[in-house]
Amino acid sequence: MIFIKFIDFFDEINFNPLQLNYFIKIMAKKYVNFRVGGSPQKVNDDYSVWTNDLLGKVIASKTVIQPGRSTVGHKLVESDVVYIIVNGRGTMEVIEYMNSMEGHGKDPSQGIEHQDSYALTQGDVILVQSGDFVKVANESDHDQLTYMRVFDREGWRQ
Repeated sequence: MIFIKFIDFFDEINFNPLQLNYFIKIMAKKYVNFRVGGSPQKVNDDYSVWTNDLLGKVIASKTVIQPGRSTVGHKLVESDVVYIIVNGRGTMEVIEYMNSMEGHGKDPSQGIEHQDSYALTQGDVILVQSGDFVKVANESDHDQLTYMRVFDREGWRQ
């Protein structure tokens, strides 16, 4: 029904069938890559990562960690990150480095200001600041741990 109303709308503004077909193809082409899936960008024995960089300001990424495995961990550079746990359970280790009077640290040589580990479960949303070190581990012996990340384009490590 919605598609028919869509076509009726364009008939009302005098699109001929060739123009309408061209418009629909352009719209379909534009939205064909708005998913985070397809072929993974990174695959190893521990985890796989899919990334979509189609949007101008943010990157969306999906990571699937195998049972009993973990990511290698990395320091977030130039980007705050939102982690959304889709399924599974595990832990997230977050290390905040010390800094001078500016506040939140980015330099590991300054030492550790705060280190913590958080239990993860489906539906959790975790916000992590730029400069922090993050490592995610899957605690299950049988199930995969899947999470999404949304972050600034500037912080993307290709």
